[in-house]
Amino acid sequence: MSFGASIATVFRKYAVFRGVATRPEYWWWTLFSFLVAMAVNLLMTATGEDNIGSSFGLASTISLVWSLGTLLPSLAVAVRRFHDAGFSGKWLWLYLVPVVGLVFTIANAVPVILGIMQGALVGDALAAAVLGLVGVAAIPLLAGLAIGIFALVVTLLPSKSAAEGNKHAV
Repeated sequence: MSFGASIATVFRKYAVFRGVATRPEYWWWTLFSFLVAMAVNLLMTATGEDNIGSSFGLASTISLVWSLGTLLPSLAVAVRRFHDAGFSGKWLWLYLVPVVGLVFTIANAVPVILGIMQGALVGDALAAAVLGLVGVAAIPLLAGLAIGIFALVVTLLPSKSAAEGNKHAV
């Protein structure tokens, strides 16, 4: 499948989560999404909208529209690619594990920050609290890395036919 045909297919199957997507379809879409995102980021840099506290202008609006507009087709093509490799698309729910871990980390950081601000955490208590936060933060980071590696491996696998036991293949 060519670059253009892949992009057209993903947009045509905008929110289709059933069926399969070949490796070329998935990876051409991934390259296209990356290139457009880089172009939008360059536009934001050129207009000065990438700085904290900068105004929300045209480039930021384009970035927001692009991100929201391609979220659903990106998820759909990923699910279809998992199907093509013989996996359930439900495996993509694993991406929520690091998000939940980040929320947990932030919840654990609040008492430490308040303790530092009130002067209650000093010396060994401060070192232990910070070390504990580092340990808590490492868990979602490592989980995210492991999940990312798993997803990369699955998207690189060859297609699995119905004859090979793929229930998603036609």
